[in-house]
Amino acid sequence: MKDFRQDQQYVDMKAQFDEYYEQKLKRIFYDQEKVRHRYFSSFVVLILLALCFYPAVLYYVFTHFQLAAGEHDYTGYVLSSSGVLIMVLCGPMFLYKSRVKPEIMPKFAEFFGTFSYDYGGTISDRVLYMSKLFGSYNRNVGDDYFKGQYDGVNISIAEEKLKNVVRTSQGKKEHTVFRGICIMLEMNKNFFGQTVVLHDKGIFNALNFMKGLQTVRLEDSKFEKYFEVYSDNQIEARYLLTTAFMERILKLKELFGGRTVQFSFYENQLLIAIKTRQNMFEANSFFCSNLNKQKIEKVFDQFYMVFSIINILKLNQRIGM
Repeated sequence: MKDFRQDQQYVDMKAQFDEYYEQKLKRIFYDQEKVRHRYFSSFVVLILLALCFYPAVLYYVFTHFQLAAGEHDYTGYVLSSSGVLIMVLCGPMFLYKSRVKPEIMPKFAEFFGTFSYDYGGTISDRVLYMSKLFGSYNRNVGDDYFKGQYDGVNISIAEEKLKNVVRTSQGKKEHTVFRGICIMLEMNKNFFGQTVVLHDKGIFNALNFMKGLQTVRLEDSKFEKYFEVYSDNQIEARYLLTTAFMERILKLKELFGGRTVQFSFYENQLLIAIKTRQNMFEANSFFCSNLNKQKIEKVFDQFYMVFSIINILKLNQRIGM
């Protein structure tokens, strides 16, 4: 696969970003480095205090807590003490991240367009449910959330972790339904029906029960190899999934390194879900200098890949797909 960094469009945009970084971002990162040092110093102090006092806490647990006759299992007490310790140690990391990200990420995204930023924000559960791209879940955990406009297209970008949490007699069990980024694009017109493009699961496609939707058979064998299409409007589905558009989706899949990419066209929006375990948009690090240009360039590449979706799918054009 050709490295997207070799594309002339990427080279030109990267040169513009380097100039933008020097003019708008470098000073902010420099100031945040001072903040990081303060929080990191607090973290080191807590580590030293833990090394001194945690053994004493364990000694107190073992010598002062009375267990029922014949019972010698202190596991619960030890786990509780350890949990409290971990929460305390993670405090400086959480506080640092919650302080610096809302300051830097809007400025970072501003290079690409007009965006607002919400740390921990998510796309609404109604939108995710209506898309039919995800299985059953009851917990939506957000990280980075951007909303704005790029190249004339309204767009929302959210890191999402969808979980199904079940309480049993043995305790709480969590199953991760989806982890990755969701990209919601507002189209210039409403769709008559709903068309869903899912990752092809081979013989397990029968498990993809789509209430009210039917399978759409397409003539592109390469596209059919990777995707399974469902719709309640066969004519519109074929209108949307032209040969050119299917080629763009395959290019998009290639751009994201073959990861699972799924689509849902409904109402006046297109929702794209991309599975990835990579923590996206992390320009700041608690354990690494904020002046580390490699991390900044990595985030630029991630933004470039996301916004390339609009360029690839040509959603800014006011004519069909």
